[in-house]
Amino acid sequence: MKFYFKFLALFLIVCLGFSTNSAFGHGLGGEMHPPRTIGDRDATLSINVSPSTYDPNDPENFVTLKLFNSETEAIIEHVTFILELKKDGERIFRYMFHDEFGNLNFRVISNDSDKIEIDGVQEPLLGGWMRGNDQPLTLTGPIFSSGGLYEYKVEVLTVDSDTNVLDVRVELEGAISLADTKTFGVTDSQNQSHDVQVISYFDVVNNFDFDSNQMSFSMPFDWNQDLEQLSVIHEEIRVPNTFGEFLSTKYDAYLNGILLPDDVVTIDDYSFDDRTVHMTVYRELIKELKEEASKVSDSRIDFRLKTSDQTQFPLEFATPDYRFKVFLSWEPEIIRAGEPVTFFVDFDELFSAKTKRVTEYDLTVIQNDAEIYKKHLTGNVNSDTSNSHTITFTPEHTGTANIFFSNIDDNTLSRGNFIIVIEPSLEPQILTNIEPEIPSWIKNNAGWWADGSIDDDAFVQGIQFLIKENILQVPITTSQESTDNEIPSWIKNNAGWWADGSIDDDAFVQGIEYLMKNGVIVVN
Repeated sequence: MKFYFKFLALFLIVCLGFSTNSAFGHGLGGEMHPPRTIGDRDATLSINVSPSTYDPNDPENFVTLKLFNSETEAIIEHVTFILELKKDGERIFRYMFHDEFGNLNFRVISNDSDKIEIDGVQEPLLGGWMRGNDQPLTLTGPIFSSGGLYEYKVEVLTVDSDTNVLDVRVELEGAISLADTKTFGVTDSQNQSHDVQVISYFDVVNNFDFDSNQMSFSMPFDWNQDLEQLSVIHEEIRVPNTFGEFLSTKYDAYLNGILLPDDVVTIDDYSFDDRTVHMTVYRELIKELKEEASKVSDSRIDFRLKTSDQTQFPLEFATPDYRFKVFLSWEPEIIRAGEPVTFFVDFDELFSAKTKRVTEYDLTVIQNDAEIYKKHLTGNVNSDTSNSHTITFTPEHTGTANIFFSNIDDNTLSRGNFIIVIEPSLEPQILTNIEPEIPSWIKNNAGWWADGSIDDDAFVQGIQFLIKENILQVPITTSQESTDNEIPSWIKNNAGWWADGSIDDDAFVQGIEYLMKNGVIVVN
């Protein structure tokens, strides 16, 4: 279910020169350079590494260099390249390569040997390495030995034919990243162990620590470098969905002790198994922070991520087909077993006229790979009024769960997931064997109240009847006197939906119980 919103930064191309052309950025495994004039046309060079992650258990990567016409995107043939690769200023290799079709692709098998071996053939004119006999060109040796930033320099020697050697070599420089992934074990307050992954798209992380509600780690960083050459620093923290203590609606992020703006942090619940918290710091912010951050250290970045005391709604995702953006919030903010919680969901169409309409969708709550709640619903799209749905979770449901919206507008790809935490009840559960059987005149009252035909007092009288007849049970100890008898608008919405059959009796009764317990409505 990994979809949508892998929060990737756009490549930023900077620093045009006279004899060289440079593209700098974190690259995420690839860079595309601005066009350069070669002969009578503009040409673009792209370089990519796939997969763009460092995995010591899977040492195989593929490197692709492609030179193509910037206007027509046609591949330029008979290209000879010199490729130099560096890590931390140290040269890894500098070799000449050739491809008849201008789309060089070679395999890299990284190991801890002391030299690089090449399996291929050499082009007879200049000696550039090529694949041979339908076998891939392969480099084996100490090449991609860690994650982080790799600098490269590409020189273009020939184009169009093997003998068409350029009078002036085209030189391009840049950097690409291999995401470094590290897994750290943490123990929560209940002495439960969890594995947290930190994925760095800039450099290797170290000094990981977890303390109560915050995680911290460090990364090498030269604050004295030319920051104009940077695009973005992107870090990901993947929190398993079993780690309820660290699943928050909002996180505060710090860099060298400096609180970062809220938009640096993005919550991504694309997976059922874990939450990804993105920290993305762009170049302009890096430049703003330089003076203060370098006082802590001029050679590293200390990151800290902590759960916030504030609630930030709504959570959001885009469906993998990019048809909808889905927003979710709930009330009360803390979801507790035995207490009704109302979820508010909004569906906004992307790339459309955003006409208000209705659609059908499925709402499913999944816990420990089992469905604990499922309902087929009808709701508004592109509306200022949120769709609401009330659920009461039992004590057995305490823990983390996934609230899954699917088949939106009858499309299987229009789906998405949020992770929620169901806290234990603060009160003993009140059990009853009485099933609510609500008289029809009460439902009529609810409908009239929703459309304004009767006032709040008339509706409250109906509620009084429910309590006196033991249909609605509210513990006396939890009812509170209140001078404010204003009833939230969402309760009136629920009443209207209940009256026309859109929600069931249980959902309606749960909403009224919530009002009674919180003193919004007081019945003597």
